[in-house]
Amino acid sequence: MSDITDTLQLPGARLDKIETDGNEITLHLTGVKIVRVMAATFEDTLWTQDCRLTIRDIEIGGELPECPCEIGGGDLINNIFTYRDHAPLPIDWHGSIGCKFSVVDSGKVFSIDGESMQLERIDHPRYIKHIKKN
Repeated sequence: MSDITDTLQLPGARLDKIETDGNEITLHLTGVKIVRVMAATFEDTLWTQDCRLTIRDIEIGGELPECPCEIGGGDLINNIFTYRDHAPLPIDWHGSIGCKFSVVDSGKVFSIDGESMQLERIDHPRYIKHIKKN
């Protein structure tokens, strides 16, 4: 087990573009916050990174938002686990997976269910600040 854990934070991420191709959808996210927790340290670190979230064998619930828009929060579902507003990285999930996102300032909520979900981190993460541990 690694002594470093990265966790994706959904609130505040920007959904720049949505691409669909047959039974697959890709959400292009920018400004995704990532908390890096390091064992045996007094502080964790906060980073930002752009990502692509791809879901296959999809079923869409609700109306997809117009892009760009800001994600207010939501759920990422990995079989029996539901992660509210965050998820451990890496994401390469298979089975009964999905996501449900709320959009800031519109009240819109949309969901995507599928059979596989992968998160690709784009470019290098950018450091924001240190965070004191609770």
